[in-house]
Amino acid sequence: MTTASYTYRPELTPREKEVLMYIAEGLSSKQIAAKLAIKENTIINHNRNMLLKTGTRNNEELVRKLSKEVGARRL
Repeated sequence: MTTASYTYRPELTPREKEVLMYIAEGLSSKQIAAKLAIKENTIINHNRNMLLKTGTRNNEELVRKLSKEVGARRL
């Protein structure tokens, strides 16, 4: 008996989407942290979580993948 492969892919949180928009604009973790008035380590954690959730290896791949999936919709 074979089972269909299913990959659970959690959605990005509103904060992760916000961080992603700044990443797409080319801001550094430090710059994003300053804009959002949170610690740089929090930005790094959000970034790591987004990479894990999407199965991407770096920010360029992350932005490219999600912009393709989102298409005309907003993140």
